[in-house]
Amino acid sequence: MKRTLKRQETLQKVYWKEKCNFMGKVEVEHRGRLTAEKFKELKDFLDKQGKFLGVNERFSIIYNCSKEGELNRSPIDLKLRITNKKTDLVLKHGDWSGGDARKEFIFPVETEKFEEMVEFLRILGFFHGVLQATKTHLYEHRGVEVALVDVPGWGYYFEVEAVVDEDNIEKANKEIEEECQILGIEKLNDSDFCDLLKSLNDRPGYRFNFEKENFSKVKSRFTDYF
Repeated sequence: MKRTLKRQETLQKVYWKEKCNFMGKVEVEHRGRLTAEKFKELKDFLDKQGKFLGVNERFSIIYNCSKEGELNRSPIDLKLRITNKKTDLVLKHGDWSGGDARKEFIFPVETEKFEEMVEFLRILGFFHGVLQATKTHLYEHRGVEVALVDVPGWGYYFEVEAVVDEDNIEKANKEIEEECQILGIEKLNDSDFCDLLKSLNDRPGYRFNFEKENFSKVKSRFTDYF
């Protein structure tokens, strides 16, 4: 058991080191919904045929500059998140859909300053948005990353992605589409992806407005992630 945990910790360190080296590059990503049965089928397959990268226990504050209740189509996607007790400020930029290619920037933040960063962003005008808590199983298969995402109390979805230079976006899309065919999954079109986001965002208690509430009250619901 100790050896397994140590191996997973080593894989996670390598994963995050490589991820940080990708800052400013383009993340090409396809997403889709999964049933519980398909989630288990993919996990069983990738446990045998893929390279296991670890499990991410993540809590995210996803900022949205539009009014509460609206789906924001802004190309700016700003998140403050804590993953396996490590905090990052993440900015993605570009048009988004069920499949997209966006620039990604990741900035490590000291976890003890998480709440301070929330206040910092509030002063800058970022106070609307949604909360997200997930457990993600990460794999590498045929040169791309496959994430199987479990959203407690809601359901499952997948992300298949590659981080590349701008010149290789078309090639990455092709490789991801081939991977989706092999796995028997299909990315969502724009309309269905918006429906997925609304389903996640409209859950009672998952929208926030830090002009009207304190983060400490939100944090008390997600203490396991900290």
